Amino acid sequence: MLFSIIVPVYNTEQTLRSCLNSILRQTFHDYEVILINDGSTDKSSAICCEYASCYHHVKVYHFENGGVALARKRGIVLASGQYFIFVDSDDTINSSLLENIAKAISLQPNLDIIRYQANLINDDEHKNHERYNFHSNINCILSGIDALRLWSAPNIKYAVYWLFAFKRSLFSSICLMPDIKCYEDVAYIPIIIASSKLVTTIDYCGYNYLCNRSGSLTNTSNKNLQRQKAYDFYRACIFALSYFIRSDMAAQDISFFINDYTRRLKDFFYSTDIELRRELAPIYHLSIEGD
Repeated sequence: MLFSIIVPVYNTEQTLRSCLNSILRQTFHDYEVILINDGSTDKSSAICCEYASCYHHVKVYHFENGGVALARKRGIVLASGQYFIFVDSDDTINSSLLENIAKAISLQPNLDIIRYQANLINDDEHKNHERYNFHSNINCILSGIDALRLWSAPNIKYAVYWLFAFKRSLFSSICLMPDIKCYEDVAYIPIIIASSKLVTTIDYCGYNYLCNRSGSLTNTSNKNLQRQKAYDFYRACIFALSYFIRSDMAAQDISFFINDYTRRLKDFFYSTDIELRRELAPIYHLSIEGD
């Protein structure tokens, strides 16, 4: 089997059918769908069971709630495809995504990672709607380190699971994932990419990301959750930096990532409100501008 599509599910009954229907409309058919029901308390569990009973290549597994990071880890263990694709249950994918990825693999069978483009739905008007896209070096074959250097430009984001197809062997060849609830992808995705020998980007918009969904961890005004996110972002950056510093990569590459993550920490720190900034300043080792 070429692809495993891993879908963590938690209380998304309003969007789950659209997500699953978009997967099932794929024009390429060599795939399975792994649904990880992460202790949903709404109708999501029943919807997962409904689809699993109707489609032989849809499999559902039920767990107590452990958060999306743990749900992804469970999906990785249970999936059997040669490549993993992650789809959030409030998002959708376009019908030719797997077909376009498969074409890239047919041209270079040893690819570790295939990056594609994303469409941001309900995005804030003032934001850069192309911040998850990269239109340079299309179809070029790069090393993971070279790809990271290109993708680490300011105001461009790449550290999310849903932007790539990953070869399954990547997840068994590198260190354990960090034990954090938020920003696990900030810690782990750069490490996965850095460990990759062959990486490419295709110019196909395959993923539709729903921004500003009510109730999502990335769209909450709860002070305690904002504090948790800030601490987790710091831990995620330190986790990734520790990996790079301990690695055998060239000194100039290590220096590049130290500077890149220092910039990320500063940007995140100064994006928080002043009250939280005062709490975080000693941890982030940064000063509060204006004080």
